[in-house]
Amino acid sequence: MTPSFKKRTSTTTGQRVLRTGFTLIELLVVIAIIALLAALLLPAVQAAREAARKTECLNNLKQMALACHNYADTHKCFPSGFVFSSVASSSFPFTDPINIQLGPPVNGAVRVANIADWTYSASWSWQSLILSQMGSTTVGVNFNRPKFDLPMPADNMGAIEVAIPSYLCPSNGLPSNRPVFPAMPPRPQGLGYSSYRGCMGTTPTNGVLYQDSAVGFKNIRDGETTTLLIGESLFGFWADGNSSVARIRDDNNDNISDTGTDGVIPTMAASTFDTYWTASGIHYFGFGSWHADLCNFAMCDGGARSIAKNINFRILKALATRDGAERVGEF
Repeated sequence: MTPSFKKRTSTTTGQRVLRTGFTLIELLVVIAIIALLAALLLPAVQAAREAARKTECLNNLKQMALACHNYADTHKCFPSGFVFSSVASSSFPFTDPINIQLGPPVNGAVRVANIADWTYSASWSWQSLILSQMGSTTVGVNFNRPKFDLPMPADNMGAIEVAIPSYLCPSNGLPSNRPVFPAMPPRPQGLGYSSYRGCMGTTPTNGVLYQDSAVGFKNIRDGETTTLLIGESLFGFWADGNSSVARIRDDNNDNISDTGTDGVIPTMAASTFDTYWTASGIHYFGFGSWHADLCNFAMCDGGARSIAKNINFRILKALATRDGAERVGEF
């Protein structure tokens, strides 16, 4: 017998028994190979999952755009971006602040919006107005009653707490314990999130969805295929007038965004997407997304498409207006 064979045998009552297990070195090698394969496969799996989430987000936008079309068939115009209410908004703190990353890291630093409170508007949003077209009439909004109809029967308070999957991008990183509206007796669940906002345009009224708007197809003279209707946003609530719309802000017309990632206006950190600012104690978010390099939009023709976050700002401004007569090429 060879020496190597002798090392793998032992003598018990005069008989040789062959050892069949792995050695420690062999086991460590196998574990290392499995770990290497997992490390190689994990990015591909994550990319595939994100691609699926992007597709679902686009489907959400198509569904909302189709609902707006059905609304226009009935009412001869798209829904208002929000229907103004003279009733005072309701401000309340969050039990647990929500941190939202604003765009990619800059020089290794991550920019974050820390949201510790919210001012919820009594105005009804366009998402509230198209609930029947979205097949969500059981949400139970009663427009004949105040939104904050506490303490009883609280029909609308119960409605605005309903989580509507089509109003939330699946890539969102928002906490599952949604902010709770303070009331006595305590409300049973948190307020319904939203990841989408209507496009006001570049001014408060030159887009399609804005305060008390009544824009019909005949008013979209730039063409439905090149006019934004709805876009993604990082945070909001679907029934909240303060979360309902956003605009491409460039009031001095220097082709640089007036909004950015530093939370103030005028901004010192201009950004086209993933923007955030506060004004009069109210938090606002512009268009942006939880996707790394793109933001999804629905166009006025009912289609949905992804727009790169590095799009030329002039082109984005042209897409935001309904009657600006701007020339728009490929984007």
